[in-house]
Amino acid sequence: MIKLLGISAAIIFILNAVSLGGYHQGGLEIYAQSNSTVETKKQPAIANTTQGQQATVTVTKIVHCDSSLGIPNDDSVCQFVLENVDANQFNLVVTGNNPNLTSFQGSANGTTISLNPGNYTISETSFDTMDIENQLGETAIVTISTDSNGDCSSQFNEVDTFQEAKGSISNSELQSCEIINTVEVSQGASPEA
Repeated sequence: MIKLLGISAAIIFILNAVSLGGYHQGGLEIYAQSNSTVETKKQPAIANTTQGQQATVTVTKIVHCDSSLGIPNDDSVCQFVLENVDANQFNLVVTGNNPNLTSFQGSANGTTISLNPGNYTISETSFDTMDIENQLGETAIVTISTDSNGDCSSQFNEVDTFQEAKGSISNSELQSCEIINTVEVSQGASPEA
């Protein structure tokens, strides 16, 4: 009977190793060692490496410009705006399942966030447009509209204002989420003209 337990434990251990492609599952390895009557060196159980692997979301901040009635023209107004409004002027916040960063400045090159699988959101705090508005002249009206693109989807409130981007990510998955801000200028005059 004692030898039978040792043999059945060894068979379970071998079947486990074959079924997992050579990776030993800790629970059955320990079972095989504790029920075997053959003296063996105990080896530590190998952790299951597929559980708990973090996923990655790369968050990229993109800034565009849209001008109407610009002086001397819309292109010169947008050129001035894009030279003076940078992605790092926007603060982003990530919530989700244990992200490694929760708050950071936007980056046109992207910021890599590691987090555990599940749902996540990305929101932002925009910069104050008053300074750029003053530089574009007393008749300038500057607003910022926001949207998202990629593996995340935009969430808007009842008056169509961007609230956050939402996504869902699986174990070890790589995703990208772009937060796009369009600086909208009406009746701006480029100071460089």
